[in-house]
Amino acid sequence: MEDESTHRDLTREQFLRGTAGLVAAGTGMGLLVPSALAKSDIKRGGILVYAYTDTSAAETTDPTVQTGIAVSQPPLQNTYERLTYVVPNIWKVVPQLAVSWKASPDAKTWTFKLRPGVKFHNGKPLDSKDVKWSYSHILDAKNGSSAYARLADELDPSGIKTPRADTVVFHLKKPDAQFPIFAGQYQAGIYPAGLDPKKDPIGTGPFMIKSWKPTQGWQIVRNPNYWRKGIPYLDGVRGIYIADPNTKVQAVVSGSASLSDSIPGTQIASLKKNPKVRLYVLAGGVSPDYSFDATQEPFTDPRVAQAIKIAVNRNTLLNAGFQGYGSLVGDVPELTIDPFYPRSRGVPAQNVAQAKALLQAAGKTDVSFTLTTADVFAGEVDMATALAQVVAPAGIHITIEKFPTDTFWSDAWLKKPAFTSWWNHRHPREILTLLYRSNAKWNEGKFNSPKVDKLMDAGAATLNPAKQRAIFRQALNEVALNSGVGISYFVNKTHVAKKNLNGVAVDPVYHLILDKAWLA
Repeated sequence: MEDESTHRDLTREQFLRGTAGLVAAGTGMGLLVPSALAKSDIKRGGILVYAYTDTSAAETTDPTVQTGIAVSQPPLQNTYERLTYVVPNIWKVVPQLAVSWKASPDAKTWTFKLRPGVKFHNGKPLDSKDVKWSYSHILDAKNGSSAYARLADELDPSGIKTPRADTVVFHLKKPDAQFPIFAGQYQAGIYPAGLDPKKDPIGTGPFMIKSWKPTQGWQIVRNPNYWRKGIPYLDGVRGIYIADPNTKVQAVVSGSASLSDSIPGTQIASLKKNPKVRLYVLAGGVSPDYSFDATQEPFTDPRVAQAIKIAVNRNTLLNAGFQGYGSLVGDVPELTIDPFYPRSRGVPAQNVAQAKALLQAAGKTDVSFTLTTADVFAGEVDMATALAQVVAPAGIHITIEKFPTDTFWSDAWLKKPAFTSWWNHRHPREILTLLYRSNAKWNEGKFNSPKVDKLMDAGAATLNPAKQRAIFRQALNEVALNSGVGISYFVNKTHVAKKNLNGVAVDPVYHLILDKAWLA
């Protein structure tokens, strides 16, 4: 394929403008995309202050193990780069550190040619051995990468060959037609061979990490030798942790911060009228969920989770948690407009009678449990509270436990029997592997389905797009029906910024892309 790096920003802009129509049609809210300006109007320099609520003391500067939460996404995604970039929603793969790639007819061998002239922050030129080192780090189970389950079944470190400095070849143990999509995921960041990114966070990106204390703050500074000439415009970005979501918003309104992570839907209407700020929005960028661990009571019988999901009034949850700014789905981790969404699934309506019947078949007439939640994504606590109310008529009684934001990910998520969470919008192969594969580290519902595992493998085994769609639709329908993960909607990912902040790109995987951000 040709080098499309010069088109990457145009493609991103087209995507952003495309989502503006979805937002306007679905919620009455327009996407604010800064108008095009001549380069002479852009002001260089300055420090952008980013206020975030979603954090964890366990987050490190290792891109392969990050959890993708708001504290780590902006610094790490603007420090490390990947072989490819995946355009949101249309799943078009374009070059980043690789300029081209090709597959063998059986999709088991992938050859990537690297971009010339790229240097790491320490001055070392990028070469194929760096790629092998970074991917081998993912494949070492003791490093704890969330992408281990995605790669370990199909790739061994010995299968990564470096015949030339500018060429890396992946010899897979089984076909993977979506391998270039994985190569653009945030866990696939590239760093120098021989270094540990937890100790030496060195990438090729537009910014360099200067300090890192996730439950307090962090700082990244401009890379003066970035391979894309002329950017970034900012001198740096400073992150500050603010535990309360409303206080975080006020920090931007008052001017002590320039940009926030996701904000509560309750604030959107008033912020749209405030002349001091602007909103950066990604339509349908995030799917909040509520998950039930199939290895813990009362969810060991899958009919209990099924009953909860069918007892839900999805509109009520969307209005309670996010004031209607989103799009309903039927427990499928994809938007209904996505070509992979199972058409037969639709969006099920609330059915209390069916929920009661499922509980009765499971030998339960009454179910009680605690749902653990936190303000790690604005609106989740309100969503959880509404969930408890709407399922009560079915004999499902939920007690809400609210956790502090700085300990939720380490002490509650994946540990409690029931909890809320949120996921960025991803290609179905990636979200299925992360959230539903039987051996996945982040398998929230402890879902174990050889059938779905086989469907994932079948979807990976064909380079035919029509066959991929048919297979992944089957897999998505299965997890919607039978997993312990409930997804009622995708919501718009909304950030508040000072009026003078321009050029921010909101991305469902990378969170915030700041290479062309600037302060007027």
